[in-house]
Amino acid sequence: MARNESAKPFSAVIVGGAGGMGRWAVRAIARLGSADRLLVADLDGVRAQRVADEVGGPCTAVALDATDGAAMREVFAGCDVVLNTMGPFSLFARPVLEAAIECGCDYLDIDDDWESTLAAFELDALARERGCRVVKGIGGSPGVSNLAAMLAVRRLEKVTEIVTGWSMRGAVLEEEPAYPATGSAGAALEHWLIQISGTIRAWRDGAERDIEPLRPVELDYPGIGRVRAYTVGHPEAVTLPRYVTGLDSSTNVTSGPPWVFEHARSVAAEYDGGGITLAEGAARLANAPRPANRPRTADPLGTVWALARGERDGRPLSVSVQPTSMPPGKMGGGTGVALAIGLELLRRERAGGPGVHAPEGAIDPEDFFALYLRFAEPKVSSIGDLLLIREA
Repeated sequence: MARNESAKPFSAVIVGGAGGMGRWAVRAIARLGSADRLLVADLDGVRAQRVADEVGGPCTAVALDATDGAAMREVFAGCDVVLNTMGPFSLFARPVLEAAIECGCDYLDIDDDWESTLAAFELDALARERGCRVVKGIGGSPGVSNLAAMLAVRRLEKVTEIVTGWSMRGAVLEEEPAYPATGSAGAALEHWLIQISGTIRAWRDGAERDIEPLRPVELDYPGIGRVRAYTVGHPEAVTLPRYVTGLDSSTNVTSGPPWVFEHARSVAAEYDGGGITLAEGAARLANAPRPANRPRTADPLGTVWALARGERDGRPLSVSVQPTSMPPGKMGGGTGVALAIGLELLRRERAGGPGVHAPEGAIDPEDFFALYLRFAEPKVSSIGDLLLIREA
């Protein structure tokens, strides 16, 4: 695709553009001026039109059923880039990506499913053949977490371990009266149950290994001290070793009140044993019994963060990196802004070459966070103010 023809308008389509993540991405894309034409594609055409009317600028609403391959290809054929915010990614990531590559489009998504992320790398040769640039998982986690990890890695001469993490308190969507929920939180909770059931993929002893989810991990976190988090199935654990050589271990974890994970572990065990269905398990996760005397202790870890361990000047060293300010909109805002920045960097030819990449393999973290700080609240003026970097 002739991306350097300055006279040709830069056109993008965002699948799931009226959803809880998609509409924040639409707003950020318009603010950055990253597309001359932006199709807000959603199964709910009325909500897509509402988003397009709200944001204005380059936006045009399109009703699109992502289970209709022919319809997707018809819409994608006129675009330079396809952005995908629609889950569950275990169902929709590959078909949307395949349609994009077939149409010769670049592609970015916010996929946080490790299995569909690994499956996307199987399309690397095809993407290179078609000249398509693909960036998988450019959101909050994965996305911000991966790039924070790469900044930590740069401060070490030898890296043996990377832990990326996110807090449960940040994994919520901001309610918007103009976009009332159309159903229960079942889909998101079903996805969460899949991430914490069976086995999950991580990096151990220099290779991909299947490990148990929701296992406690004790960390010595610079500036905080001893903290506890829990293993979870996420792409960072298996993509970072593709770009950081010599790693012994790479893990993704989440943090929050211990009682939340105790309940989640019991639900996952019952689901694994066949005692309940996925939908039943999601319902139980939504109605977790809260202990009457639970302690009111704040999670000391950040919303999204990364920790790298290794050596510098022959001495052991740990480096942590986390944003001190985040975009508004909670999980939707943080994820949508990151996707929009990915598109802007791709438009500037700063998001890697043809092929399938994780964010850390295609985007320079300095480029990313220079744009991210424009959206952060409270406002900050430099990357140095945006990122809290500690060494121990």
